[in-house]
Amino acid sequence: MRVLYLSTGIMDTAFDSQVLPVLLAAHRSQLDLLHISFDAFQRKMTERYWEKRRQLDGMRVQTRYLRQMPPFAAPFLAIDVKRIRSVFYLNREEKERVVIHGRGHLNTYRGLMIKKRFPEQIRVIADLRGAVSDEVCQGPAPFTKYLFSQYLRKFYQRIEHQVVHQADAILCVSNVFKEYLQTTYRVQLIAVIPTFVDTSRFKFSQTTREAYRKKLGISERIVLVYSGGIASWQRIENIIQLFIHLRRELDNLFMLFLSPEPSVIERLVGDQIRREDMQVIRVPHHEVGGYLCAADVGILLREKILTNRVAAPIKFSEYMCCGLPCILSEEIGDTAEVIRKEKAGIVLEGLREAPKSPEFQKLLVLNREEISNRMSKRYASSLYIPEILKLYRTLAEKRPPFSLDAC
Repeated sequence: MRVLYLSTGIMDTAFDSQVLPVLLAAHRSQLDLLHISFDAFQRKMTERYWEKRRQLDGMRVQTRYLRQMPPFAAPFLAIDVKRIRSVFYLNREEKERVVIHGRGHLNTYRGLMIKKRFPEQIRVIADLRGAVSDEVCQGPAPFTKYLFSQYLRKFYQRIEHQVVHQADAILCVSNVFKEYLQTTYRVQLIAVIPTFVDTSRFKFSQTTREAYRKKLGISERIVLVYSGGIASWQRIENIIQLFIHLRRELDNLFMLFLSPEPSVIERLVGDQIRREDMQVIRVPHHEVGGYLCAADVGILLREKILTNRVAAPIKFSEYMCCGLPCILSEEIGDTAEVIRKEKAGIVLEGLREAPKSPEFQKLLVLNREEISNRMSKRYASSLYIPEILKLYRTLAEKRPPFSLDAC
């Protein structure tokens, strides 16, 4: 058996937490795996990019780097497929089964295009991460860009239809996403693998908490933290307003932003928060857990759109495994259900709402070690990565149809 893993690039914000652990586990299991990193079409090759390449090469994960063609037409994807085949040799005479793990809709589609040439030899996993046909339409846009986004929506809907009906196995990130796919496409064999967490790095520790609070110089402050990106649907403006509202009643409240784009966060904040009441920093992924331990409450606010309704934000899993109580909005994948069931935070009905001070204060006395232990049993990567490797072997050994429950 050979495995071809098609990723969305080493600079994808999810690479370190969701892709690299699978690649390393496959390497340790001595699987014959080639990783192809499809870098974004317009991404600049910064020093940070080259540093990550050097780090990955040092881990001995066999990787080839390709810059994808513009991802908005099938002929461009066909060119990508030719380039894949130039670095991953396939022979019709070989009987060895090849499993292609396509992370995301486009990579799965590329895998299916390869399978057309080698239908008996190849099995394709569709690892679907979100509602891409909705994502491309988000954010304000002039009319011409609006028309293009509508074209992209229809293009990705066609991609999704083909991927869901032709893949040999389908993985998705939330139960809500699974229900959406089943309802929309009348397919049943879908397995949910949530965004998982390395619990050796994301686990509550009082010692770690004290060390990082000292590092930040916030030992006496109540710390609100947002960890994540800056996309329009991630509602940074509402997070700022939530902090300002709570700060009126809590004098020692402090805002911590952990973001890959600190300058953008600082521009959005402007003069709305005093500099002594906030920090905006970019930290390597392996240190994020320490900063989450240092914080007291996490924030996760999203618009009520399909993109978020089916999502499984990595940061939510990380918050929970660090025992961090969370304030979040409705309709973000399975998160509200988890918060209510585990009594680990506050669910807001609207983006402009804010918890009352007494309600917020209750979060500060929750037993974080207990939350961390419970959530580790839900989101630990050690629960899911072995199942992914098992799926590779099952696909290589069996002819579909088969039950994902048996993998």
